[in-house]
Amino acid sequence: MMRRFALAILSAGSLVLACGVQATELRPAVDRPELLEVGDPILITRRTLAMEMRRNVELRDWVHLYGAPDYSEVQEIQIDPPWAPYEVRLYYLKRDAYLAFGRVHVAPNVYDFGVRKYIGGISSAVLDRLLTAQPATYTPPPGGPQSVAPAAVIIETRPVEGVPVSN
Repeated sequence: MMRRFALAILSAGSLVLACGVQATELRPAVDRPELLEVGDPILITRRTLAMEMRRNVELRDWVHLYGAPDYSEVQEIQIDPPWAPYEVRLYYLKRDAYLAFGRVHVAPNVYDFGVRKYIGGISSAVLDRLLTAQPATYTPPPGGPQSVAPAAVIIETRPVEGVPVSN
């Protein structure tokens, strides 16, 4: 009985500590108070931006129309289904433009649907942060590159002959 009580107190204490850590990481976005950011944004390279462009059609179309941004970053945000838990932000310094793009999960077979969530000017605090930022270092996961698109869906059917066919 005492072990159960001690285990319950220990798990409740760890839960309180975990919630306290999460609460300090959440903060409203600078120009968008309705959005809660988790942690700090991470500057991304052109290669990572190209990977995100394959995952988000709207982002890809924007970059093809208006050119590559001066800075791009990924910001983790509070989970708000059906949105992905992060957004890609583009900064064009000469145009004083800040854009945010998010992916939307609408169906299992639609993996590249996204929308532009915000467009506005760059605030002075964000500009100072961008001009003094150091690029993030990335180490690829072991086992080689991962695919952007989900694995192929195999649908097995029974033809007239009775031999399973996968397409």
